[in-house]
Amino acid sequence: MKNSLDLCRSVLFVPGSVQKRIDKAASIAADAIVFDLEDAVAPAEKERARELVVAALSSSAFASKQLIVRVNGLSTPWFVEDIEAVLATGRGAIMLPKCESAGDVKEAKSFFKNTALPLFVIIETAKGVLAASDISKALTTTDSVCFGHVDFAADMALNEANANTGIIYHARCQVALAARAFGATPVDNVCLDVKDDEAIRNDTLNGLNLGYAGKLCIHPHQVAIVNDVYTPTEQQVEKANAILAAWDDAQRQGQGVFTFQNKMIDLPVIRAQQSILMRYQAAHN
Repeated sequence: MKNSLDLCRSVLFVPGSVQKRIDKAASIAADAIVFDLEDAVAPAEKERARELVVAALSSSAFASKQLIVRVNGLSTPWFVEDIEAVLATGRGAIMLPKCESAGDVKEAKSFFKNTALPLFVIIETAKGVLAASDISKALTTTDSVCFGHVDFAADMALNEANANTGIIYHARCQVALAARAFGATPVDNVCLDVKDDEAIRNDTLNGLNLGYAGKLCIHPHQVAIVNDVYTPTEQQVEKANAILAAWDDAQRQGQGVFTFQNKMIDLPVIRAQQSILMRYQAAHN
C-alpha cells in the first residue's frame, strides 16, 4: 500500500461509525483516508463501526485510495478484534493510537505475521514523546510516526493545545527528529482550525519546516491547503532542475563542490533537489 514514493501529504480522519461520512470520503482528494474506530466512535458503536470499515476496505469506491484504520488502543477490549479484522482484508494499514514504547510497536506488529502493510503509530503522551527514538527505531522505512498534540496537551495538564508554542512545540520537533533519524515517515499533528485558511496554512508550513512529510487532517476543507503546502512549487522545481544540470556539468569537470547563484552546492544540497523533484512528480502522477 505504501512505499517511500507514495504520497502522504494529507491524512484525513473519517468516523468509522458514520456511513455517510465513509461514502463521502471516496471523493475527497486526501492522499490517505483514516477510518477511525477509536476517538470518533462511542463504545456502544464499536462493533458496528468495525463492520462498516471492513466493508469499506473492500469497496471498489476506494480502490485508488491509501486506506488506514485507526484501531482502538492496545489496552482496550476492542484492539484484538479491530486489528485482526482489518489485517484479514489485506487492504488497510493500521494506525496505533497512544504508542508509548518499542514494546507497543512489537505487540502490534505481532499480529501482522506475513502481512506487508505499513504501521502508523501516534505519539500523543509524555511517555511516548520520551520514547520517540525507541519507537521510531522499532519501525521500518515503510512505517510512519504521527504526533497527536491534543492528547499530549491533556497528558501534560495544559490549558490549551497550541502546537506552535511551549512544550507541545518541543514535542512536535522531537517526534519529527526521531522519525527522520530512523527512516520512518513523520506525519504532523492536526490543525484544530477547520475553516481559517490562513491558520491552516501557517500551521502546515510550520510542520513542513520541522521536517514532517505530511499532516493529519480532521476536516475535508483542510485537505487542499495541506496538499498545496506539501507539494513543491513550479519555481522550486525549476531551480532544482537548474541546480542538477549545473551539478552534472561540475561532475564532468571533476568538481565535487561548486557555486550556484553565489551559494555553495555539494552532495547534501543535490539530494534535497532530487527529493523536491520526486515529491513533485509523485504529486502530479
